[in-house]
Amino acid sequence: ATYRYHVKSAGTYRAWCQGDFVGETALEGDTVIRSFELLQQIPTHLSAIAVADYVNYEYTHSGVYGDVPVTLRAKPNNMAAMQNVFVNLGDAIDACEYWYGPNGWSRVGYVLTTDGALEIPTNIAYPQFMVGQAISDNNSLLSHELGHHWWGDLIAPHVHNDMWLKEGPAEYSSHLMVEWMDGEEEFITTVKENQLYVLENAHIDDEGFHPMSPMPDEQIYGRHTYYKGASVMHNLRGYMGDELFRQGMSGVIENHSYTDMTPDEFKTWLEDETGLDLDPFFDAQIYLPGFATFVVDSFAAAPAGDDWNVEIHIQQKLRECPEFYTQVPLDVTVIGNNWEREEFQVIVSGEFSTVNINSSLEPAMIVLNGHNRLNQNRMDHEVVIYPDEPFNSNIPYVDFRLFDEVIVDSTFVRVEHVWSGPDDENLGEGIYAISGTHYWSVDGFWPEGTGLAGRIYYRGSDEFELDYDLFGDTETDAVLVYRADASQPWEVYGDYTLTTGDIFNGNGNIRIDVLQKGQYAFANGDASVGLPQLNAVVTELQAFPVPADGILTIAGTVSTPGLCRIDILDMTGRCVMKTSVQADHEFRRDIDVSGLDSGSYVLVVRNPGGVSSKTIQIAH
Repeated sequence: ATYRYHVKSAGTYRAWCQGDFVGETALEGDTVIRSFELLQQIPTHLSAIAVADYVNYEYTHSGVYGDVPVTLRAKPNNMAAMQNVFVNLGDAIDACEYWYGPNGWSRVGYVLTTDGALEIPTNIAYPQFMVGQAISDNNSLLSHELGHHWWGDLIAPHVHNDMWLKEGPAEYSSHLMVEWMDGEEEFITTVKENQLYVLENAHIDDEGFHPMSPMPDEQIYGRHTYYKGASVMHNLRGYMGDELFRQGMSGVIENHSYTDMTPDEFKTWLEDETGLDLDPFFDAQIYLPGFATFVVDSFAAAPAGDDWNVEIHIQQKLRECPEFYTQVPLDVTVIGNNWEREEFQVIVSGEFSTVNINSSLEPAMIVLNGHNRLNQNRMDHEVVIYPDEPFNSNIPYVDFRLFDEVIVDSTFVRVEHVWSGPDDENLGEGIYAISGTHYWSVDGFWPEGTGLAGRIYYRGSDEFELDYDLFGDTETDAVLVYRADASQPWEVYGDYTLTTGDIFNGNGNIRIDVLQKGQYAFANGDASVGLPQLNAVVTELQAFPVPADGILTIAGTVSTPGLCRIDILDMTGRCVMKTSVQADHEFRRDIDVSGLDSGSYVLVVRNPGGVSSKTIQIAH
């Protein structure tokens, strides 16, 4: 509909409506009628008036396609703060115009309201409390609402169950503003933080994993609609490529404004603008719940003249999704021994794919989706550690801590946290059950003599946590399992420290005392299986200081070198910490017991040849 507004007000209150001001009629005293006209059609739920003792701040922004009038409206005591937090509005306008085409309205306008935000064309309702928040927070909200000037205002969803059609592009507009202002690195950080939030929270807050279309009535304003909506818009860009994504999005706006659309119509219109077949994207990422990711099972390389023929075996892994994705454009990065990189793109379908590429590099590593052009059910991060330089052990996105025990030269580490169950067909001795929800993959380049350790956390306190399937009842059988690659069986790892705390709360951590390249997962099993066959008992067992506060030192002697398992038991016999030591006759092991309560404990050191124990005291 189009609108003509006539609003009567008195005192210092004046109406500021959508569209163009067409006049004011004075009545008795301080009462007036102010009139506005909006000749462009809008969805009827976006018709609104704003009345208060507003003041205006007006200016003209020089946009990608010409001048864009801008109006900010606020009560007098809020105007200075509003101008301050809207300092980057011009970047939001430029980003949206670049990707979606010219601003289709007579102005970009915002008006402060006492509660809530809504994409009112030319007069966006903006919550007053936001002007007291950080500029970065306002960048996100103002660009989201501005994105609606294209998606939601010019084209609206046909039914409310497809709310993602407007909220997804709008939320992604805030990501595009970051890219426009701060560049690709900050943009990818924003995209990854959003995807991690989706993986962690969307299914909990929205009571399940939902397809984007149709969204249940109860969840139309949920996390899927907004944040997974932004995630799938980024994936649409990844499928289409930047040039065709821009061409398609701006073309749909240009040729289909002032109408509504279904997801099928959106797909068809994008295909008309670009010539692409988008059935594989919509079939998987719009009409199916859950997520998919791709991992390298193995690769082999053979010389081919001056190049290398590289055969890569790729597996697709699902999370709460009933079908495998098809025709997925996937980035492949070949990394050589000197850390140099060469980029490729392949198309993969189904659970298993084999691709062949010709690379100028002899591959030492293969990375999939290295530029994060697709959001998947996997998070990753790369770090480089330099000798004698400070290093933050908290690795973002992947729930992993990395410790630089010995750094002899520049060291490159890549950690991937896969939010899907590892393969469970090849379990080694003593493994009862392996995680059905997640695992880690560690790769990189570290010189001989480098010593690294890691720490990973398990959380199983309630049914929504990733490790509830293993540890929801008890952590008694908690073990760490490892394999070098997908061709190897999972085995109980031989060198880790388990810290359980309360063994029945489902939460704890495992310190990987000697970090190797390969894959790690939580499991239920028999920790003693990881021990080698030794032929002697441990003798002369010592533990000091007495009592211990932070670090407990254990020392002893064995007749045959090898690995010994160390357990600390409370006085009920419950194991509260596990670790191990590589015993070369005389051995020594420092254990951090600061997390244990004060009291008496039993220290047990065992190998297949015997068991030694000793009572210890901890006091804080």
